[in-house]
Amino acid sequence: MEDELGEISDDLKGAEILLKSLVTGSGDGFPEEKKVWLVYLKVEKSVALVKLYLSVESPGLFVTIKSGPKEWAELLARATRSLGDGRRLLEEGKLEEALETLRTSRNCLRVFLRDRRKLRLGAVRGPNRTGR
Repeated sequence: MEDELGEISDDLKGAEILLKSLVTGSGDGFPEEKKVWLVYLKVEKSVALVKLYLSVESPGLFVTIKSGPKEWAELLARATRSLGDGRRLLEEGKLEEALETLRTSRNCLRVFLRDRRKLRLGAVRGPNRTGR
């Protein structure tokens, strides 16, 4: 099982490096959405594997996270911090705390991606609605 936790940690380290590069390299623009999806998938996979390792399944809690274009930078920064903290806790063997921290990172990424999707769909639908 230690090998599995090591693999999870390695995945999270790669995701953290990618997310940090996206956050610091984005400037006033937005990070590449596809790369954020890759980070999200690695975090989601890690959450699932830690839950499996712990043999726990807790129902999801409804979490309200403020979002919008003005909050996106903070969402990604929070996701980055939580991802790093979660990886550190995992490496220290504090699996329950790691799980909760990784869920925070995942939730922030999910909100960012949801908002970006809505924005993208709104841009596509906008021109179609004016022609009616």
